[in-house]
Amino acid sequence: MSVLDISGSFVKKVGLFFSRLFEKDVVVKITSLAAAIVIWFVISVSAYPTIEKPVYSVPVQIALDGTYADSHGLQAMSVSEQTVNIVIKGKREQVGSLSAEELTAVASADNVMYAVEYNLPLEIICSSGKEFEVVKIEPASVAVDFDEIISKEIELTPELSGISAAEGYFIDGEDSVAVVPNTVTVTGPAEVLKNVTRASAVVSEDTSLTKTEDFRTSTVKLYRGLAAVTEEDKEKLSFDKTDFTVHVPVFGKKTVQLNVRITNAPDGFNTSKFMEQLELSVDEIEVAVPNEAVRETENDIEIIDIGVIDMREVDIGKVFTFEVDSFLPEGYIDRNEIGTVTVTCPSEGLTKSAIHIPTQSIQLVNVPSRYDFKIVTSGVMPIFIGSEESMEQLTYIDIIAQVDLLNGLNIEEGENYMKPPVTFSIPAFSDVWCIGTEDGALSPRVTVQIIDKED
Repeated sequence: MSVLDISGSFVKKVGLFFSRLFEKDVVVKITSLAAAIVIWFVISVSAYPTIEKPVYSVPVQIALDGTYADSHGLQAMSVSEQTVNIVIKGKREQVGSLSAEELTAVASADNVMYAVEYNLPLEIICSSGKEFEVVKIEPASVAVDFDEIISKEIELTPELSGISAAEGYFIDGEDSVAVVPNTVTVTGPAEVLKNVTRASAVVSEDTSLTKTEDFRTSTVKLYRGLAAVTEEDKEKLSFDKTDFTVHVPVFGKKTVQLNVRITNAPDGFNTSKFMEQLELSVDEIEVAVPNEAVRETENDIEIIDIGVIDMREVDIGKVFTFEVDSFLPEGYIDRNEIGTVTVTCPSEGLTKSAIHIPTQSIQLVNVPSRYDFKIVTSGVMPIFIGSEESMEQLTYIDIIAQVDLLNGLNIEEGENYMKPPVTFSIPAFSDVWCIGTEDGALSPRVTVQIIDKED
């Protein structure tokens, strides 16, 4: 007799058992039902030990480790299917309770060599070690797009949207706005990244500023030339930093007068009249003032000194040049962008002449009592400039020439000579000054013999 005949006979007996079961009381009925289920299971396992079972939504995985693609920076950028459905066959005790969480559909990248799309077959792997036969995989393969993964460090520029300066203030262009940190490293497919030329940290706030502000942002926009990278492409990229500070300095506007100072003018020289004859290339400039200094500037700083002119260097019609950056206070910006200011000295109605001043006309002042001094140079011949009228009358008698021996207090032991400078004043003429000597020295010097009275 076959197994099927035996099981068929057994099934008839079970049916008879059930028909009698419902004639018993409740306890007997429940006990009998449980026993019947156990008996039915034993029969099923005995009669059908091997079964086929469908498993749905098995996750797909791309196996890259140790492959050529992995060592050459190729990665799967897109996969046509994230899960597959399968049918498996095996012993009931092996596959009966098998779930999708224990299974993985693996696509091997062993043959992937280039950054193109491949159609990869799938192999089912079981993490719990159960044995079975794969009857069917739907779909049997997946399309995988591979690309080279590269990293690119890009300098960040600010991009302000909706931010403006209030009336009377301004933001001095993107050059003054700083992004911290100012670079970002982007990693992703070479096809997406290779043409990216710049990146910006975007601040989108609708506000009008009257003072310097710092804004936090995590929005980075990438550009290929003038066109922004699409969100679809951007999703394929990763960034090494996601938090940025955009420092927006706000400036006030101020127009200031320019002034030049005079030094080393002779005693009695009419400095005010001389300055009236100076011609500045610009008399005033508009400056950008850091917002923290706006109030100070408005109340105090009306005139800015551009520098000093040494009268010993002032030749007829000479032009002095001053760099704007050298005289503007720190943080101030030349809004006129003139770069330099020139000062032209007067040239009309002036003349110059070298005048010999004999030794006996040179005075020694601040003479230390311990020493005697004697000028051994046979006078000096400085060059004087003045109005034509004054220069026609000027003689050495009108010139006070002095040698200040105050530094004689520092005379070293055994020193016999010194060469101090000679200074000049022309009290009778308020429009005459000295410009040194023909050899270019700003102050003529004389040789003075030092005699120690104690020797």
